[in-house]
Amino acid sequence: MADLAWWLVAALAVACAVLWVTWRRRRTPVPAPAVAASRPADAPPTGVNPEPPPPVVPASTSLLVPQPGPAAPLRTPVAALVAPPGLKPPTTLVAARARRFELRDAATDPVLTLERGSPADWQRAAAVALTPMQRDFLGTTLAHAALLAPGSGASDLFRLALRAGSAMPLARGELAGAPGSLKAVPPESLDAARGPALAALVLALHCGPVYLRQLRAEVAAIQSGASEWLRRSSAGDERLRALLQDLSRYLREVEENHAGALRKPVFVARVADFCTHAEQQWLAAAEAQRSARRRLESATTEQATREGLWQDYALRGRVARSAARMLAAWHGLRLALGEAVPAATLVLRGVLQGLRAAEEADAALRRARPDEAPGAAAPTDAEDGERARHAVAATIRAIEAGFTGDAALTLLLKLDAQGRVAEARGPVCSA
Repeated sequence: MADLAWWLVAALAVACAVLWVTWRRRRTPVPAPAVAASRPADAPPTGVNPEPPPPVVPASTSLLVPQPGPAAPLRTPVAALVAPPGLKPPTTLVAARARRFELRDAATDPVLTLERGSPADWQRAAAVALTPMQRDFLGTTLAHAALLAPGSGASDLFRLALRAGSAMPLARGELAGAPGSLKAVPPESLDAARGPALAALVLALHCGPVYLRQLRAEVAAIQSGASEWLRRSSAGDERLRALLQDLSRYLREVEENHAGALRKPVFVARVADFCTHAEQQWLAAAEAQRSARRRLESATTEQATREGLWQDYALRGRVARSAARMLAAWHGLRLALGEAVPAATLVLRGVLQGLRAAEEADAALRRARPDEAPGAAAPTDAEDGERARHAVAATIRAIEAGFTGDAALTLLLKLDAQGRVAEARGPVCSA
């Protein structure tokens, strides 16, 4: 037992000695030069995960072979949906330089021409008021105007001309299937698809001062003169009231968008229908005036009743004269839309004769009953009758002269440095 205890003590001592030696080695610092020499120069510091080195490309590999690099991102369906579309370079149509640009159909002369303008023509033409929308449309349509070859005209003046008799058919798309049959010379100098709208714009600029300005003044005068009889109107006069309201509304629509109204056959046909309604109302008003006169001529009652008959007769006369002026105004609006109907002059001449016959019958009645006729109303009725006859006669002359838009129309334009329309003059109407 003594020997066994001794051997256990000896083994324990050896184990302690080994543990002490090991602990001492771990506590001893390693010299810096030795560490540096033992680690490569490009090795990462201790505790940092080293990045894998790039693959080595053999020297014999061709340069055309795809080289290794960062992996491309995965193309998922969602990424394909949200990815921006590829941008295409803008394409610009460039027209060839020429002395003038043309839109041609099957005829010998071009439908529309654009060329440099003359300063002398510019001085003779009257200024035209353009809306911002009209300026933008003209500027876009004449995008290639600067490519016109310089000539005798000024560099910033341009002359836009429409062939005689082609403005309205072109505006309504009735010119031999226009715009499909039109072609630009040189190619791409003008946009044939814009030809109808351009013709309608030139027509509107021409017809506005010729027709609509006077027509607006006439409708305002009719409304002012009708205010008195409208207050005392009967149930039969309600149609005339509605007809006057429609006249003002349709005229306002034409004033606000004359070019658009010219190109709407349904709108033009509706105005023609109103001309027929106005004729019927005039006939009814004239018959009511004649009936009132017959009642007055055959009346043998007391003085108070006869005064009422005179008032009713005067009222019927004012209504009839207003109806005549409304009929003339509706035909004037139809003419402003390009409808010069010769048959309308026959109707208006009949109205003119009816107005004159009513004035003669009124004068004869007043002479036959001078003591009963109210003399204060006679001058007013006479002036009113003269204005009605003047309006009807003016419309007859305008219809017989024909639609002025059938002539050759010219519009002069001045463009600024950016190609925008700075000013316009005309349209000049030439025979």
